[in-house]
Amino acid sequence: MAVSVKKEIDIAASVPEVMEVLADVEALPKWSTAHASAEILDKDEEGWPLKVRETISQFGVKDTMTLDYEWYEGELSWTLAEESSAQKVQECRYQLTDNGDGTTHVEFDLTVELKLKLPGLVVKQGQKLAADTATKGLKKETERRYG
Repeated sequence: MAVSVKKEIDIAASVPEVMEVLADVEALPKWSTAHASAEILDKDEEGWPLKVRETISQFGVKDTMTLDYEWYEGELSWTLAEESSAQKVQECRYQLTDNGDGTTHVEFDLTVELKLKLPGLVVKQGQKLAADTATKGLKKETERRYG
């Protein structure tokens, strides 16, 4: 069964600045506690990552996955290119909106379907940690770079 989480946050940086941090995939392990590694496998003509391999470790579960990235104005989304050892499905989206005052509103949506049978409490803790890292970690890293 797929589980979803949504979280929103405001970041004291412009939309292009937040997008630059999201595009710096190989820096993920520096600001995301769940990421052990991240490697860009393919980029488009403008240098935006299209295919990424990430290794995550959370609650004793280690998983390496290949993700297909899609970039739009103010939006990044990705899906699993193929099932990983721990996940059947992973769909994620960052939607960025200019607040008009030099800050950016970020909406983060994540849907995951695990192959593993884990207790509900562990799944909920994992979701919360992923959402917190994806928003609060992004905010901290973006504001460190551009604040």
